[in-house]
Amino acid sequence: MQGSGELIRSMYTKTIFMRSFFPLAITIAVAIPTVACHSEKKPGANIEPVNIETLISANKSWNGDSYKYPRGKALMTLQRITAQPGFKTPLHSHAQPGIAYVVQGRLSCETINGQVLKVGPGESFATPQGTIHFCESVDEKAALVFVASAGVEDKEITVPYKD
Repeated sequence: MQGSGELIRSMYTKTIFMRSFFPLAITIAVAIPTVACHSEKKPGANIEPVNIETLISANKSWNGDSYKYPRGKALMTLQRITAQPGFKTPLHSHAQPGIAYVVQGRLSCETINGQVLKVGPGESFATPQGTIHFCESVDEKAALVFVASAGVEDKEITVPYKD
């Protein structure tokens, strides 16, 4: 049997415990359903802050031309080209390395010696350097292509072919 001092101390300890525990229990009782109701992940919550994907890396063009940088003051160029269905470029060449990315439509490119490249949406290719070629938009909708070139100032990106 407990003495009166022990009984008072035990009751005091239980009272302190209840005073501490009760607010904590209420908080938990309210918080758990609230968190459970709002635990949906936000769209994109698992997406990394940046994603880098190399679409193309080349030291030669699609037809085998080895790249060489022209001499002069460097000039980087990015072109957005929209070619309507059936459009065909005149025969031409490029004096600098370049890469292309097809956003929509389809292209068929051909060199004068018969090498052919066919590309569509989401595909990249390294453009010929020095080889005479043409490209044609061969889809029912316009081709949208981004072309980046590493050229030099005062030099044409596209050099028309002269017989």
